Amino acid sequence: MISCALIEDDKNTITMLKSIIEENFDAINVIGSASSINAAYELITNTNPTFIFLDVNLEDGDGFEILNKFNSPKFTVIFITSYSKYAVEAFKFSAIDFVLKPFSPSDIIKAVNKVIQEEHKNYLEKITTLYHNHTSGQKKIILSNSDSIHVVSLEDILYAKSDNSYTTFFTIDKREILVSKSLKSFDDQLSSYFFFRIHQKYLINLQHIKKFNKRNDEIVLINDTSLPVSQGKKADLLHLLKSSS
Repeated sequence: MISCALIEDDKNTITMLKSIIEENFDAINVIGSASSINAAYELITNTNPTFIFLDVNLEDGDGFEILNKFNSPKFTVIFITSYSKYAVEAFKFSAIDFVLKPFSPSDIIKAVNKVIQEEHKNYLEKITTLYHNHTSGQKKIILSNSDSIHVVSLEDILYAKSDNSYTTFFTIDKREILVSKSLKSFDDQLSSYFFFRIHQKYLINLQHIKKFNKRNDEIVLINDTSLPVSQGKKADLLHLLKSSS
């Protein structure tokens, strides 16, 4: 039997979560709830749940403090949060499931299904990266493929190249990481972090531009890679380069 613990300081949210799980997942047993860090630690230690719902903001502190008490957590986490945008973005970078308040039953069902299917070996990498993104100014991203899980600092990415529904990331240390996600999904995710889509096929890290060749409309990166800039993106790119200089 799969077991679940609810770490949340709002009684109405606990009641709603318990109801949604019991109505939609016969194989999941809700083994208890806790509203504080110490009570949550005791509940998890005593019951060993398969996964937990964890509110980011508890009555006595930060929900991340609970995770920090376990050297190698054997449970998976679904975060519940009404937290600020940067925290939600950190969750996305780490590929951890989260539910944003106010949530619907379908949000909970979708998150639970994803966590049930999560491989534990992958999860430990993701939870470490999540904690790093929450506590550090240096952002990292999880890039997963069939062979490996890569934890990459955003500042180490030179550019990404689209190949239909696949994306290849090129890094400063000469790695090429192929991911089965579209470039558009990464464009949406990284645009707030000084990344810019210069062409239908290319997303670049603006911090690593060496020069822009106006004659042939090409960006040259610090490793001397030349990439084309589309006419539709040229004006916006020049504006960004001038405003950042």
